[in-house]
Amino acid sequence: MTNKQIKKLNKVKTIDQLTVERYQVDAKVGLTAQQVQSRVDEGLVNIDNTRKSKSIGQIILSNLITFFNMVYLIITVLLVANGKWMQCTYLPVVFANTAIAIVQEIKSKLTLDKLKLITQPQIKVIRGGEAVDIAVDQLVLDDVVLLASGSQISADCVILDGFVEANESILTGESDAITKKPGDTLYAGSFVVSGSCTAQVKAIGKFNYIAGLTGRAKQYKKPRSQMLKALNTILIFEAIILVPMAIGLYIINVKSFGAELSWQLNDKALELTAGSIISMITAGPFLLTSVALGASFLRLAKNKTMVQELYCIEMLARVDTLCLDKTGTITDGTMQVVESIDLRPNSRVSYTVREIISSMNTALQADNMTSKALKKYFGSPRKPSMDAVAVVPFSSERKLSAVAFQGEGTYFLGAPEYVLKTQNQHVTDLVNKYAEQGLRVLLLAHSSTTMSSSSANLPQVRRPVAVIVIEDHIRTDAEETINWFRQNGVAIKIISGDNPSTVANIATRVGVEDADNYISLEGMTEEQVREVANKYTVFGRVSPDQKAILVKAMRQAGHTVSMTGDGVNDILAMKEADCSISLAGGSDAARQVAHLILMNDSFSSLPKVVAEGRRVVNNIQNTTSMFFMKTVYVIAINIMLLVMHFAFNQTMASPLTSLQVTLMDAVVVGIPSALLALQPNERIIEGNFLGNVLKHCFPAALTFIISTASLYA
Repeated sequence: MTNKQIKKLNKVKTIDQLTVERYQVDAKVGLTAQQVQSRVDEGLVNIDNTRKSKSIGQIILSNLITFFNMVYLIITVLLVANGKWMQCTYLPVVFANTAIAIVQEIKSKLTLDKLKLITQPQIKVIRGGEAVDIAVDQLVLDDVVLLASGSQISADCVILDGFVEANESILTGESDAITKKPGDTLYAGSFVVSGSCTAQVKAIGKFNYIAGLTGRAKQYKKPRSQMLKALNTILIFEAIILVPMAIGLYIINVKSFGAELSWQLNDKALELTAGSIISMITAGPFLLTSVALGASFLRLAKNKTMVQELYCIEMLARVDTLCLDKTGTITDGTMQVVESIDLRPNSRVSYTVREIISSMNTALQADNMTSKALKKYFGSPRKPSMDAVAVVPFSSERKLSAVAFQGEGTYFLGAPEYVLKTQNQHVTDLVNKYAEQGLRVLLLAHSSTTMSSSSANLPQVRRPVAVIVIEDHIRTDAEETINWFRQNGVAIKIISGDNPSTVANIATRVGVEDADNYISLEGMTEEQVREVANKYTVFGRVSPDQKAILVKAMRQAGHTVSMTGDGVNDILAMKEADCSISLAGGSDAARQVAHLILMNDSFSSLPKVVAEGRRVVNNIQNTTSMFFMKTVYVIAINIMLLVMHFAFNQTMASPLTSLQVTLMDAVVVGIPSALLALQPNERIIEGNFLGNVLKHCFPAALTFIISTASLYA
């Protein structure tokens, strides 16, 4: 939906959906075109008008009304009121800085809006008997939607048909998947972990349950930026000392001219005090940071990388541990079945492996890469050999799927360790054999018991039927990208739900250092996962909860961690990471929580993002040191003047006027810092931002202080 259409809808007086007439629709037909238009005319569209993005007007106001600009305004009013307008030489710089910041932020906003339009979540709806894809903000009340694994639920819905498992952690804080059947409610903001269903929209926009939980329902955590924290610390420090320092300096400046304090301002004292206060303000780094990050955002956008949170550029630049999910990063997600081994004896069997799996494909209707490979090899006929009576779709937690067939019991397909409840040496030998070659193995097993439609009571007695061998396709650029990170001091951790031996083999082939140091997390407790998090390189058989625990444990060990992912099983870990990265082709839910989205689905884009971040952080660190050097110098000189007056009764006027400050800012700080900010700089970032700034600025500031003090002496 375009901005023009949204503005038009915002002007429509929305009818209270609680009093509106509801449509009783056929799940296979959905709303008619006339019904959809009626809903649009009434404003019953899935747009939450209570949550608006920053407008251009708000951008202009937020850049005009800042702490520093208010200080400049007060000083300017006082100078002009007392006829000292010639001392307002700092104003062109203030105007230029503000204008640049406004233009940069507006440019970034317009680019981000375009990129968001490209990656805007789509949802499949039934309208007029046809399935169509629409943007989530075009949903209307009573629409019939089709949801599958990986879909983010965009409006409160009631299930009409089907069975899904939903993760509602954004609403409840609990990460356990919740089973949803016909008649149950799916809440906006949650996402489908497994299964598929048809549902009808029961609430839209501000009427969604999540709209009343805005304080709790944060979709993702903002990056933990050292730069932002350091600059805010400097701002607070200057705000605290500015007022008492201004009063003290004005007093000694008045006394230095032999005048008496009065309510009438002393022109000369005001001029000198204004110069001292202006020279204490460290406005440069704030402008420089926003402009530099904005420019980086635009450069990255040209390189097919969408930045959803500006300061995550810094966090990725500081990353020393990069966690990768094998599928979609090292491999491109495409798979093919290379072999099928029937484990049953040669006695007569009712159905072949091909007939069983093709019937399961038809019943499960899954749409992930594994299911696509299975459908291509075994087929998915409209009229399968067996009739399904109950289905349990695949989930990352169970690592298996199950289908019960009429009169034929239940068939299971998934990771061998999870499918079989008792060890089978023949199956184990086959799994180990193919895992050492970097191949994935699925096990088909059978139980004579027919399961219910619930995943809670699956038959436990199962016998192996067949082993399915699948090959992942490794990305052509994976080895080069891994090598870049290794050379730049970033440790690679591979976290996967697959067999650890298989994952380790693939990791070794692409050059991951220490890839043979692997472990399976199957059956481990939370405490055990924490203990091994920083000891191994490759983690296999990892559940979504365990992924999040691993990332959290690495961060607690002092590492700056980035997590890449493209599926619903990666979301919990992505929310724990300092910087989360998703592929544009990933699930809607994964893209929504990510700080960075790789628009070309290419893992090889990451080095450019890290290099860009390092350039920005290192250069801002250097230039902030120069700006703060001047601030420290002026503050020290002013404190010396105050001490001399109030402690030793020796009064001297402030040494700086606004005109002199402008000249010093331009020659000593402005021009050198502008040149520094443009320099290429991919040096690995070390230490704390504020600590590095102070370490670099104090020697230079001390040199200026000693020189000035010597002249006074």
